[in-house]
Amino acid sequence: MFRYWNKTAFRHIQSTRRRIPTASLTVGISTTLLCLTSLAVAGRNHTTIRLDSSLEDEISSEEDKLKQTAQERFQRPRWVDEEWLPAENFLYSGPTWWPKKRAGIVRCDALIVTSNPESEDSIAVYFTEDPKTDYDSRSYLALFDGHNGISMSYFLSQHLITHVANALSKLPQQFDMSGIFDDGYDHDHHDSASSLSGPQHDLISDTIKQAFKDIDDAMIDVTEVLSSPSKTNAIRTLRHAHSGSCALLSIYEPETRTLRVALTGDSRAVLGRKVQEGGGEGTEKREVYEVLVLSQDQNAHNPSEVARLEAEHPGEQVVKDGRVMGWGMARAFGDAAYKWSLDIQKQLYERYLGDPIRSNMKTPPYLTAEPEVTATRIQKGDFLIMASDGLWDCLTSEEAVGLLGLWLSTNHDSVYNSSSSPPPPSSSSSPQDPSQIQTEAQYHETPPTLKSPTDTNTYLRHQLPLKIPLDKDGKDDKTVFYPWWRAKKRFVNRDENPTAHLARNALGGADSDLTEALMSITSPRSRRYRDDIGIIVAFF
Repeated sequence: MFRYWNKTAFRHIQSTRRRIPTASLTVGISTTLLCLTSLAVAGRNHTTIRLDSSLEDEISSEEDKLKQTAQERFQRPRWVDEEWLPAENFLYSGPTWWPKKRAGIVRCDALIVTSNPESEDSIAVYFTEDPKTDYDSRSYLALFDGHNGISMSYFLSQHLITHVANALSKLPQQFDMSGIFDDGYDHDHHDSASSLSGPQHDLISDTIKQAFKDIDDAMIDVTEVLSSPSKTNAIRTLRHAHSGSCALLSIYEPETRTLRVALTGDSRAVLGRKVQEGGGEGTEKREVYEVLVLSQDQNAHNPSEVARLEAEHPGEQVVKDGRVMGWGMARAFGDAAYKWSLDIQKQLYERYLGDPIRSNMKTPPYLTAEPEVTATRIQKGDFLIMASDGLWDCLTSEEAVGLLGLWLSTNHDSVYNSSSSPPPPSSSSSPQDPSQIQTEAQYHETPPTLKSPTDTNTYLRHQLPLKIPLDKDGKDDKTVFYPWWRAKKRFVNRDENPTAHLARNALGGADSDLTEALMSITSPRSRRYRDDIGIIVAFF
């Protein structure tokens, strides 16, 4: 959080030492100065402690100075703005991509706001260069929310899209609609709806699920470790397995306008869809938004997840105090201690510096990396919000969609007016090249200097442009952080970037002092007030 760092851990304080005659030796640091003098008495040497009369006046003066110094209390220096990064530096630190027109995604923004010393959230995206010629015309947007370290989330950001894309590329191409579309949308052809159900959809979903499980199985495998006596090899080989991560992957097929969302963990994807409201006699037309939740949080608050866990582990208290075996999510990559057999854990503990078996561990595995996959037909003007639980602890799905609808009311042209977009990228690579996954489209970093907002209003949650208005009293709001901050939700529309807009309103909204305060709390205390927040927004 700090821009300013102390140049030295300790400041060197110079001290002066009063010179004492060579016959004396200073032996104390109290206000009484003791002098030792060697005197020859009766032919014998005696060490006598005495107060040298020649020093009485000087000592008295010294004591007065010490008393005066003690009365001058230390004054805490006041903080200055230059020592702290303003919130805008965090809210505007993410990229914006403008993919090729035929990719079907008009614009995509991403942002990570950290709470941990090193963010455990990671993001990866891939956009096709040319859907006509590339072997895979799909776009991939991935968000990873790590825990117990960054190892697994970072690893997945480098490898998951590649592996899923390669697996999907091996499927038979039953749909070839490349000649139907001029703008990435099919306005007349309705047979493509069959891709949302039936054998083709099941085959694609099963392939995605298997790709997720393949990666996780490989990362927690201990065959190589147990075949070697090396502790170093064990620690380095299993470094990702001890870490964990949720994974949220959205795959958009421009030919069928199908958006598939695969979720492992408690991140969430929601879709906003514009509809017209009113326009009848005596009423004005206005644009409002429907909310389509594309994934279900896999945690202890999801009844289907609780039922699954109880069926797999009858008689065990797998879910307690709103957590699954002590964790917030019910599915995850890594976290091998909750997947390895008890025998494997015993061997790792005894031979390879492994962790002791947890007391509540009886019948692993408790966690799985297998995702749930949904499919949705996209309409022109839809937008997608993907976010880690750090955002959803602050905003509901409805609030997020309403806020983005509010943002579009003043920023529509920056999304859909092609003249406001930067030039397209000059080159692109296929997802077979993991080093290029995050840089396929034009990278643009919005400067942290903001223009004067055109909308200076403050909005309450029931004033957001939603088809089904939110409760004015917030009785339907189950988010946790605003009550923890003892603050009321009041939203603003002042940001030029959609992810900054969502993050700002998640972290204080109209209360700019609260926003700055939250961003000024440093780790580890910051985790009590906010989590890492990862956001991806895509406009279709």
